[in-house]
Amino acid sequence: MASRLFGTGNTANCKYFNIRLDQSTLVLRGNEEEASSVLLKGTLVLCLAEPLKVQNVRLRFTGERRVGCGGQKKDDQFLRKYWSFEPPGLSRGGTLAADNYEWHFDYVLPGSTPESVEGLDDSWIVYRMKATIDRGILAQNIITRKHIRVVRTLDTAALELFHEMRVDNTWHDKIDYTLSTPTKGVIFGTTVDVNFRIASLLKGLKIGEVNTSLVETQDIWIDPKYPERKKGTFSRPVAEDKFDFPQDQETELVDGHDAWVFSRRLTLPKSLRQCLQTVDTMGIQTKHTLNFHVNLINPDEHVSKLTASLPVQIYISPALLMAEDNTISTDHLCGVNPGAFAVGAPPQYGQHRSDLLYSDLDPAGYVTPAGNLSGFNTPYNSQSRRGSSDNLAALALASTTASFTPIALQSRLNNLDNATSADRTSSHAPNNSSSSENPSATLSRQVSDESTDPCSPQHFEYSPKQMNKVPSYSTALRSQHQTPINEVPPIYQPFER
Repeated sequence: MASRLFGTGNTANCKYFNIRLDQSTLVLRGNEEEASSVLLKGTLVLCLAEPLKVQNVRLRFTGERRVGCGGQKKDDQFLRKYWSFEPPGLSRGGTLAADNYEWHFDYVLPGSTPESVEGLDDSWIVYRMKATIDRGILAQNIITRKHIRVVRTLDTAALELFHEMRVDNTWHDKIDYTLSTPTKGVIFGTTVDVNFRIASLLKGLKIGEVNTSLVETQDIWIDPKYPERKKGTFSRPVAEDKFDFPQDQETELVDGHDAWVFSRRLTLPKSLRQCLQTVDTMGIQTKHTLNFHVNLINPDEHVSKLTASLPVQIYISPALLMAEDNTISTDHLCGVNPGAFAVGAPPQYGQHRSDLLYSDLDPAGYVTPAGNLSGFNTPYNSQSRRGSSDNLAALALASTTASFTPIALQSRLNNLDNATSADRTSSHAPNNSSSSENPSATLSRQVSDESTDPCSPQHFEYSPKQMNKVPSYSTALRSQHQTPINEVPPIYQPFER
């Protein structure tokens, strides 16, 4: 609701008087026990072209409730907050000079605050702000108003956003069926997807008309403290889909049975006067149910009817808020997936957008061998102490054609043990190789020549400053200095008293 000015007399001196809010829609995430508080913050702005006689400037924020049923109504205010502002430069005579004035205000709404309920004729919960310039006796006050909406939406971790709602059952000797919706939570003003799976257990059975409807049930209590004193229950259909099932549609094999598998979509109204959100607060309760009616044509041409229902929860998304006339603009919905308005909720399984598979990654920029298989040499010029004696080319060919057998793996393990034993035996042999050999083998002999007998005493000098200098991982890989490792425990000198 746009701000409006009321008053006569010298109100023409007031060029502008308005309530500016940082957010006119306050969003509470979660139920009344879990939701966090929200901040109502804004500025009261006054622009005067000429001096104006003023006594005070005040602001009021209220929450109002009305419940009505069967000619009986009850009104009350459950929330009140007042601000009183002292205009700067106010003279003794109460005249405010021509200038621009701003007064800041804020208020914290707890998470248990009732949400706005608008759209019914005799019952509602609304929040309003009213700013008044009190001009004294025999002068008309200047008033401006602002409408505020409090929305309670589902938390990003709510189960209603992830759990599929479904009903599975078997009609004895007739059909086995599954009716489901992707999630229980449905965003107001979008669509509801319904999935059908009907498997015939009777030869010659056909499907006739399929009717799916969304029904809203309203329960009103004049005094919510006494739930047994319910004053009225009303039901109305808010969305409906009817279609004749095509007789030429082929069946699909599902769980070993031929079944008809199809989907339908219901479009929800865009106005709160045609459909409310699912709510239960302060004596006003609305529920929504999906009702299914499927006509089954038996072989003898008589018609049987399958009926089922599923509960759904309609909630208002922060990304798809109402206008002042309690409607959602259709421009926001053109060509947009309704799931995109579920702010903060992760995508459903199978609807991934940012998680790339390994096969989709670009190998450019990664220090890894090219191709699907690793190379035959250690990547990134790593300094291996001993070259591999395995025929890696043959192994790579074998890995692409057939899997390894246990006998082949055991044979490779034995050959590796024999090669390791031979390497230890030849590590102290004289080095007569030429300088044109493999650098990896040369490095292996150099390290072997520098090593000493494990049984001989060894002495090392360690500096605390040097030990605190931890190299990076890549630097450690390129380092030729290796800490000697003893195969036997160190010898301790006997202690003499």
